[in-house]
Amino acid sequence: MATVEGIRARLKDSFTEQQADLLAHVVVEAHADYVTRGDFQALTSVVRELAEAQQRTEVRMEELADAQRGLAAAQERTEARMEGLAAAQERTEARMEELAEAQREFTWAMRDTRKQLGGLAQSVGYGLEAYAMERIPRILSRQMPFVEEASGPEQFVSASGVEDDVDVVVRGTLAGRPVVFLCEAKTNITPQEVRDFLPTVDRVRGQVACDDVRVLYFAYRASSEARAAVAAAGGYLALAHTIVVRPAASA
Repeated sequence: MATVEGIRARLKDSFTEQQADLLAHVVVEAHADYVTRGDFQALTSVVRELAEAQQRTEVRMEELADAQRGLAAAQERTEARMEGLAAAQERTEARMEELAEAQREFTWAMRDTRKQLGGLAQSVGYGLEAYAMERIPRILSRQMPFVEEASGPEQFVSASGVEDDVDVVVRGTLAGRPVVFLCEAKTNITPQEVRDFLPTVDRVRGQVACDDVRVLYFAYRASSEARAAVAAAGGYLALAHTIVVRPAASA
């Protein structure tokens, strides 16, 4: 007959000492009451299966514990990344604010620069016109029999109310005959500026009270294309000290 000690010895490899002792007593008591040898073998098989199930459960619990630890570590890494992203977001927002402020400062600086350049261009324009008003009559007198009577900017208003400002209008006589030069003054004249002045000349021609009205462009610089445009328009082109383009049939 199986004894408690024998059963306990067989069970302690799969159960704790307390569990093995309890099961051993249960088996012996049950066997003493009514368990046959066959029943005992079946019971032993069941106990063995329970032990194996217990082992599998413990393995599974350990696997679950490992998985839980892995999830916890992953959660910690995720939280660390989220904190890093939040910090990066804060730095990005701060940088964007700095860029926006720099953009605002740049916009104001550009506006101020344009204003200053506009004032400078206006000053240069006025200065060039004043210089042209003094130089053109001298150039004309030196290179043709011209006698100056008046030289300065003038405004004309057509019958339809169109206002035209001419940079310099030089009035005088050429070989004793009245002549008027309508002058456009530019620092660096372009072909387009040559052509843009011609409609003004057409509107003003009838308002100057002179039969001989001529077109003259005064500039510091003029490209070959601009000189060709002046020649095509039948006008004069004067630089600071001389006439470089004149109509072929001019006096």
